[in-house]
Amino acid sequence: MNAHVAAWGGKPPDLRSGHASRSSASARTPLVGRRLDLLDLSVRLKRPTARLITLVGPGGVGKTRLAEAAVAHAAVPVLRHVDAHEIETPQALAEAMDVPPPSAESWLVLDGFELSGYPASAMVDALLDERPLLRILATGRRPLHAHGEQVVPVRPLSAPPPPYHQDVSELQEHPAVTLFVDRARRIIPSFALTEDNARTVAEICARLDGIPLAVELAANRLRLFDLDVLLTRLRDGRPVLGGSHPARLPRHRSISAISERSYDRLDEHQLALLTRLSVAVGGMSLTTVGELWGLPADRAEETVEALAAHALLRVHTSDAETRCSMYHIVRESGLERLEAAGTLDQVRDQHAEHFLALALRAEPHLAGPRQHAWLDRLATDHDNVRAALSHLTARGRRHDTALAALALRRYWLTRGHLATGERWLADASAVFLTRAGQRHLTARAEAARGALALAAGDSHLAADCFQRAAIAHAECGQRHQELTARTQLAAARPDMASADSRALAEHVLTAARTSPAPEEVGEAALALAARARHTDSKLASELLDAAETVYARAQDVRGQGLVLVRRADVSVARGDQERAESLLHEGLLRLQAVGERTMLPPALEARAYLLWQRLPEQGERIARILAASTAIREATGANPLPASAVPATAVRELRAFCSGPEYEAVRREGRALTPRAAAQEALAAPLPTGPAPAATPESARLSARQYEVALLVSNGLTNRQIAARLKLSEWTVVNHVRHIMRRLDVPSRVHIAQWVAQQTR
Repeated sequence: MNAHVAAWGGKPPDLRSGHASRSSASARTPLVGRRLDLLDLSVRLKRPTARLITLVGPGGVGKTRLAEAAVAHAAVPVLRHVDAHEIETPQALAEAMDVPPPSAESWLVLDGFELSGYPASAMVDALLDERPLLRILATGRRPLHAHGEQVVPVRPLSAPPPPYHQDVSELQEHPAVTLFVDRARRIIPSFALTEDNARTVAEICARLDGIPLAVELAANRLRLFDLDVLLTRLRDGRPVLGGSHPARLPRHRSISAISERSYDRLDEHQLALLTRLSVAVGGMSLTTVGELWGLPADRAEETVEALAAHALLRVHTSDAETRCSMYHIVRESGLERLEAAGTLDQVRDQHAEHFLALALRAEPHLAGPRQHAWLDRLATDHDNVRAALSHLTARGRRHDTALAALALRRYWLTRGHLATGERWLADASAVFLTRAGQRHLTARAEAARGALALAAGDSHLAADCFQRAAIAHAECGQRHQELTARTQLAAARPDMASADSRALAEHVLTAARTSPAPEEVGEAALALAARARHTDSKLASELLDAAETVYARAQDVRGQGLVLVRRADVSVARGDQERAESLLHEGLLRLQAVGERTMLPPALEARAYLLWQRLPEQGERIARILAASTAIREATGANPLPASAVPATAVRELRAFCSGPEYEAVRREGRALTPRAAAQEALAAPLPTGPAPAATPESARLSARQYEVALLVSNGLTNRQIAARLKLSEWTVVNHVRHIMRRLDVPSRVHIAQWVAQQTR
């Protein structure tokens, strides 16, 4: 028998029965998550019209396992199993495929068919022409492109989508999680998916792209690392899939065995870019690929397209940009090659420099008219930014890391990365403290830390941070900033005397009239207003007016949304439910527009409570909103202080009302909602039929959808981008913009933006 022909079980096939019985080490473990794929392929194998079927997918996805299982399940006659992974030449391939003409319909299995150029395609065509009863089942990274070929994609196992809000039972329904748990139990027999570890396991499986080999290798590492360490390494872009899997065939045991053969098919430029891209975490835009490694746009596109054709990269196209990402199993192989070549640190340095510059460049835009665009950009590349910070710290560049952390404070606060931001800012404060002449940066870092701690509900840490910020500002002679920090301290300490609070409120009211007022003044005004709403509604209104002035001047949409939500709190405290609902609606529109997560839960809960008071028959929507709010709190750790005006006992009572079994399915739906979708669910609730809120009288000219479009226009989005964001047709957006101009009697998009900026003044 030819050395390149792997007969089933290492012995000649039983041609009398027409079946092959192959003993594979991998067959000793169950095939997870492929039931429908198995049934589909089995049916295809039995169709008389099927002459050539090719299973196509990335390395480690399970093409070989599926082919073996389908052949056994369909009980079709198999002449030979050819392992083409190690075949180097067309001549050797021809020898391996040279089977005698069968006397009945029989299958030739060609496993790992990577020689998919013209010679292989021609050989397959010739073989099928010469042997009319022969059928071929092939597996490979790409199609053969032979005549009559049926291409069957083998996709990764389903993994939970972020932000992993689902219940344990729902998470375990994803095959990637099921596979991880099954393999983990082979390492730790007592392993089980629980409320404590379910989200960690879900994120691990998602970051491994649901590739079965990657999931199995990661579970194998539980001998050395616990789950949290595994996830941290994945987030930081460090290897986790080292070693090999003893239960698999040699060519499928390790990431190097899976990837090495693919590298042989790449030219020098493709291989160089692929290995460099392995330092990216979570993907990268084509523009960034070109900028980072000095490639012309057309060259970057051409190379990425070629790598995608080899199933080594994935390409994601949207209206905003085209991004490429690497399967994690390929990524780790690339890291191994960079390390072996001694260039890993150099390439990581390039990556870190680029994303350090991005963080610093983003800072001034995170509170301005293009706030949402920069928040979205940082969200898209947050994994890369986090990996860059970790690498710079490891390289001893802690000062650069500290400056980046300070620049990212608004992003972390808005998008709910509270614990991450607090850790990096704590390190930043310590770094600035050791540097001469940088006490003012220490003060800023501590104030930013305090804001994150307050958003997480940790009033003691927040008070300590604001206290240190005030002291540092005082040492620098910055009296104005010192008073602002003490005002924030007052918001974190409800025991502070009312006389002191009044004096600090006067400082905030004065500071808000300066131009430009720092963002901390707006935050302090909001916090003091929340404290004053029950005891001095007039002062609360004055403070909210001051906050409006600060945020409107900066065109800070998030800040304007928070002002409206706090105004709704004041209305709740006064018993004016109708006005509170209208204000909440306008506030939620703004928070949704910027992707706010930290302050979103209390706004959602207030909306649900007020809706329950007025329309209890909206029970399903209320339950969905509350479930979404709970999931967002769990994912972000958000528990903002001061609390909403809605009594905590009322929210608990409402949750109890929605906890019955009749709402179970709705609660599941709510937990699966993204923050943006949760806000949309609340916005879809009917409003009272009373007058529009006095705080935004001009908004009565526009419908809720038109106002949402106007907000996005004011943030610089094109019609196409707005259509993608709101899931509308571009023509519908064009009509909305026309109607907005007509209703506002303005001639251009610039005037729409100016109108939006004026609404909360």
